[in-house]
Parts: sequence; structure tokens; C-alpha cells
Amino acid sequence: MTIRLEEVLAAVRARVDHLRATCQDPLQAEAGWHECDAIGPEDLAAAIDEGASHTAGDRTVAASLLVQSYAYRVTAVSLAAFALGLPWPSPAAAATSVRVSDGRATALRFRSTTLGEAEDAQGIAEAAFASHLVGFVSAARASQRLGERLAWANVAASSAAAFRAVEGSARDRGDAGERLRIRRRADQLLAHTPWLAGTGWFDTHGPDWGWQRSACCLWYRTSGGRTCEGCSLRSRQEVHA
Repeated sequence: MTIRLEEVLAAVRARVDHLRATCQDPLQAEAGWHECDAIGPEDLAAAIDEGASHTAGDRTVAASLLVQSYAYRVTAVSLAAFALGLPWPSPAAAATSVRVSDGRATALRFRSTTLGEAEDAQGIAEAAFASHLVGFVSAARASQRLGERLAWANVAASSAAAFRAVEGSARDRGDAGERLRIRRRADQLLAHTPWLAGTGWFDTHGPDWGWQRSACCLWYRTSGGRTCEGCSLRSRQEVHA
């Protein structure tokens, strides 16, 4: 039986409600939509300027948070489908559109109904990274000075968050078998993503399967010193405690 894109999107959303995407054309009244393969440094510079109004004028923090939100928005639904053993919608730039508002990526539309093979870890890695996020990170860094290691650590944390969302859903249902399968698929993806090498690791010692970053996203600079879960500024002893 052939599964359709709409069914995959519904299955992912049924597991994690906030993992949403559409395959319908956006309403003309909805501003801020961009075809992902057409986004350039000027578009991102405008988004960073908008985001800086929420980060006390700090464009570096705004750029960092834009990269993190964009990476999560354009890949999370596809990665969640892969994590669940479903055929996955392509996260390639040519197959997606994203809505940007207040300096963050807020919505996703799939422009292609083609689904990748459920077990094709290399295929989804190439679509998400080689065919999308490599170019996006380059454009973002051309829009605002931003460390390459920091940018890819943001991408890695966003990718990990997608797997953690569906793994947490399985944990809440008490499905130990699915939790293990999701963790294995996360490892399979990481094996095909050289761009994420050295950006962090899954903490297998705790019950929450957290992601420990190797580079800080800089949010603490505009959050009154608060840090994210898994922040590289915290010691490993603090993480385990």
C-alpha cells in the first residue's frame, strides 16, 4: 500500500503536535514565505535585523537563533518521519518553502509530494544537509559574522531535537522498543552527516536522552544569563547532576 504525503504529515503530528507542515499553497495574505532554494544573504540579513529587535540589538545572537530555528523548521518533520520508520518528505531546499517572522522560521510547506525510502539514512542526510543546510549556513554567515562551528552546532541541536521529540513521545507511552529504534535511527543519520562531526553528542546516561552541545548558541547574552538545556557552557558534571 502506497502512503501519501498527507498521511505522513498526519502521522508525525499525531505523535508530536508541534511537528507540523503543510503541502498546500500559502494564503496570499500570509507574508514572509520564501522558497528555500531562493533565499539569499539579503533575505537573511533582513530577517536578522528583525530578530535583533528581540535580542537587544545583538545581530550575532539574532543570526544564531535564526539558524537554529530555520534548521529545526525545515528538517524536523522529515527527521521525525524517518525516526518513526516512515517514508519521509524531502527536506531539500528545492522541495520546501519556509515562513520567516520576527527573525525566526515559523512554518514549513513541502513543495514536493515525493517521499524518500523509510530506511534511507544517506538519502535524507543528503537532502537535508548537502541539498539544503550547507547552502543556508553559508548564506547566513554571509549575512552576519557567525562562527562556522557555532552555526553547525545549532543545526546539530535542531536535528537532535526532532529525534528527541518523537523519542519522548514513545517514552510517555511506555514503548521501550520504539524508543530504541528511534535512537538507532538517530545514530544512522549521524553516521551520514560529516557536517555535524564534533558538534555534540547524545547523553545516554540520563533518562531523557539529552543532547550535549559542543558550542554555545549565545542566547545567554540576551536572556539574563540563562542557558539552554545541554549548553556547552555548563560542565559535564552539571549536566549529569
